[in-house]
Amino acid sequence: SRREAPSWLIALAMLAVILLAVAFRMPRLNDRVLHGDEGVNTVKFKQLWYDNDYRYDPHEYHGPTLPYLTLPLVWLSGTETYEQTHESTYRMLTALFGVVLVWMTFASRRWIGTPAALAAAMFCAVSPAMTYYNRYYIHETPLLVFTFGAILAGLQYARTRHIAWALTCGACLGLMHATKETCVLAYFAMLVALVVSLLTRRESSVHQHDENAAETEQATVGLVGRVTRPLFALP
Repeated sequence: SRREAPSWLIALAMLAVILLAVAFRMPRLNDRVLHGDEGVNTVKFKQLWYDNDYRYDPHEYHGPTLPYLTLPLVWLSGTETYEQTHESTYRMLTALFGVVLVWMTFASRRWIGTPAALAAAMFCAVSPAMTYYNRYYIHETPLLVFTFGAILAGLQYARTRHIAWALTCGACLGLMHATKETCVLAYFAMLVALVVSLLTRRESSVHQHDENAAETEQATVGLVGRVTRPLFALP
């Protein structure tokens, strides 16, 4: 079998990919004026910040995750009023989530292999569509991170049976729902993939069990990716 590269070399390669993701996402966040959707989200954040209250409207807007996660960044920036905030104040949050997403892509290497995970992370880091939406103060990037987190935590729980991974998976599923209603598409995709995985495992022989399990685990990631891909299509 092919030998794995030294761990220090893998870590160095991943660090380079992470720095590349940062370089693509963080600079010049103030250069582009806020899109209408971004502006609406900042107004919803202002209501939470000033009134310490968030009212969910099922007919308009989305869940409270985005404004609540913005609060720590605003506090840390020392900004005292809404008028003192800038585009970068808000976009920094989704840009950070974008970097986390690149790291999470590499974290899937247990199931897809180190070379594939590194390549996927690199493509995610430089993807024009991913970079664009990661620099865009809307709910899609946090939703994608929570979705991927639920998948990875669920796979880890299936492998280790540690309760911490089950709790992490449940937390990510809840955060998906608290972020945006379109999470139901990912829920459906994961449910279908889980059913396929269970049926495949039941039919597999003892000798083919590990191979089939790896294939169906990869299918879980792929199927959810196909469902959520339209959210990140270029305008």
